[in-house]
Parts: sequence; C-alpha cells; structure tokens
Amino acid sequence: MKHWLTLLALMVPWAWPLHAAEECVIESVPRNAKDLGPWIDQDNWLAPENLRIGLQSFGRFMPSLKIRATGTAQMLRPAPRQLELEKLKARDPFDQQLRDVGFLLATRLYADGVLVLRDGKVASERYWNGLAAQDQRLLRGGTRSVLSLIGAMAVAQGKLSPDRSIIRYIPGLNGQTGLRKLSIRRLLEGESSFDWSSQDISDWLAAGGWNSGKIVGGIRTWLNQPGRWERDFSTNPQRGEVGPDSDLLVWALAESYRLPLAQIFCEEVFGKLRPENAAFWLTDSQGTELSAGLALSLRDFARLGQLLIDARNSNRRSRIPNWFIETLTASAGLRTANTSEVIGLKRGSEFRYGFVHLGGAQNRIAILGSYGNSIYVDLDRRLVIAIFAAYPRNHTAGMRATLEQIWESLASATQPISKR
Repeated sequence: MKHWLTLLALMVPWAWPLHAAEECVIESVPRNAKDLGPWIDQDNWLAPENLRIGLQSFGRFMPSLKIRATGTAQMLRPAPRQLELEKLKARDPFDQQLRDVGFLLATRLYADGVLVLRDGKVASERYWNGLAAQDQRLLRGGTRSVLSLIGAMAVAQGKLSPDRSIIRYIPGLNGQTGLRKLSIRRLLEGESSFDWSSQDISDWLAAGGWNSGKIVGGIRTWLNQPGRWERDFSTNPQRGEVGPDSDLLVWALAESYRLPLAQIFCEEVFGKLRPENAAFWLTDSQGTELSAGLALSLRDFARLGQLLIDARNSNRRSRIPNWFIETLTASAGLRTANTSEVIGLKRGSEFRYGFVHLGGAQNRIAILGSYGNSIYVDLDRRLVIAIFAAYPRNHTAGMRATLEQIWESLASATQPISKR
C-alpha cells in the first residue's frame, strides 16, 4: 500500500480530476520564488511581527496543493439586519473596561477579518489590514479540527477502527514498536501526545519544510526514523494543537482511504461546503500534505461551522456521524475522559477531538486555531462567528478571554429583540 502513496507524491507538478464527474480538481503549486524583501525569510515568516504577511503569503515559502471544487458555488446572502460592531459593547478582559466589539477585534485580538452567519446569512462581515474576502489564510493549528472531523467520518464509514493500533493502518511503520500503544481513538481525540523535546519539534518543522533546517527526505521519512517513537506520553500535552502525532493521523487517513489527503478533504468536506474560493494544503518537498497546512478564505472557513449546524439539524443523512457532534456538545457529566479545562474560557470548556466544547450555554463549540484564528458555533441558534487574526502568540488566556467576550456580544446581538 505504501508504494502507491510514494508514486502519487512524485507525480508533480500537474493537475488531476478526482473522478469522472470532476467534482474536485487538485493542482500542485510549487513554491513561489519571488522574494518578499530582505527582512522576511524561511526562518521568520511566522514570527509574531510577520504573521499578517506570512499567514497570507504561505506560497512564497512552501509548496502546496490547490484544491478547487468544480460544483456551483453558493454565494452567501446578507441577513435582513446587519450588526454595527462599534455599537456593540463587551468587557475588555485586559482592564475590565466596557468597550465596543470593533475596538476589541482590531486592537486586542489583532483581527484581520470577521464574519457572522445567522441561519446561513451574513449578519456582519468586515476586513482590516489588507485582507480581502477572497484571500486564503493559513490555519496552522486550526487544521487539527478538520483532521479529526475527517477521521470521524472514516470511522463511520468503516475505514478506521477506533480501538486498533495506528500500525494496523500504516504498514510502513511496522518496525516502530513504540506506536503499538497508540490507538486510532487516542490519536483522533488528541487528548494525549508523545513527549517531544524542543529539538525534536525543531527537526519535525524542518522535515516538513516550515524552516530551513537541514532535514532531508520529507515528513514521513522523519516519522519513520529508527527509534522515533520509543518514548513516553507527555504529562502535559498541548491539546488542540498539531505536532508529529498529527502527521501520523494524516498518514493513516491517506492509507485507509487509499487517496491523498487533499482528495479526501475535497470529497468528504470541502466539496460539501459549495465554496466560493479555492483551498490550499501545504506540503513537504515530497508532495505530502502537512498536518498544519490547510488554508481557506474567511467565507469558506465559516462554512465549516455551518456544515456542522446543517449536519445536526438536517433530516437527510449526513456524512458527519451523529455521535461525533453529540460528543462535541455533550455536557461534562456525560464525558468519561479526564480532560483539563481551557484557561481563559468559561468553566467547563475543554478540548475534544481538536475542537473546544464551550462551557456555559449548551451546544456551543469552537475551533481554536493559532493566533486567534477561530470559529464559534452555536448549534441551537444556528450561529457561526469566524475570525482571522494575527495575535502575536499561539494561545494565551487573555486571547481566549477576548474571544469569549466578542462571541457573547455578537451572539446576543443576533437574537430577535423580544428574546434578548
């Protein structure tokens, strides 16, 4: 099975239809050699001071796969009542002052775009700092939620068995005895990870091509180095984030479907969104998709949240299994896993399958990506709030608290006046 994956990775650059109906077209895009200038290079393009440029200029630093769904795009329509961000008030978590939501987005969260969908219609859409509606933003850690979503679909389709070892699905890793204790369930839930040193993480990034480190052979060669997985699980895992373990999930999905990840994503998720713009998935030098590599436009990012709402409320059978959505939304009392709460959010908030189950009101979940890039989903109110931001750290309690205040203010403002 591993031989056909190697052949697919080598067959670039070209474009191919996924099947006869040509529902998706995927094209290999080499790294753009055009220089951004003397101050941004392969080793600092994701530094805090360069995030706004780096997250939108990913093609200058890494190769990718361009994913286009050829079906008819569904253009988002405006809601009858538009929100005025400057008239909505929220508590500033940094000094407890009451300020308008527009201020918090722009100055506290470093937001570049916000989109609010109520019943699938646009109640607010705004862009700052040069971002436009058609621009794709690299999601980085936000990709982890998408991987778990695809993994849940694979389980529902019988392609993955939760209790089997990851080695069962990746024959090329048979020699990695340290992986025998890693089940598909544990990998999908993302509530534990192996204990990696800072040097391990630096080498992993270099293997993927994120920086200029001297690691050759691509991400899967690095994952299969002798003794790579002879280590214990971490006592303090970074839940909801990508890491070497996440690239194992990418590999297992590709093997179980016998398709490249970009094609799986397009067939199982992206094509169902009826997207307005192309997506990109960053790859290593061998053409293998990376676990932190998905890039979407803000409108198509928001559609991921709408997809979950529609799957829960539709009478028609969805590819997203009911058990997955119920697990994300279930109260803590129905959960058996011993997960820690997410500092900065309401009590009861915890990571589940790369998403965040939000404490407080029922049936609210979120995708918390790096740097404030996020989606808030209230399944009862059919509300989605998608944000692209460039907060100068991956995650902090203050960033999460700011998001919580913005979510609550926007959620309250979208409700009919009689229900507030």
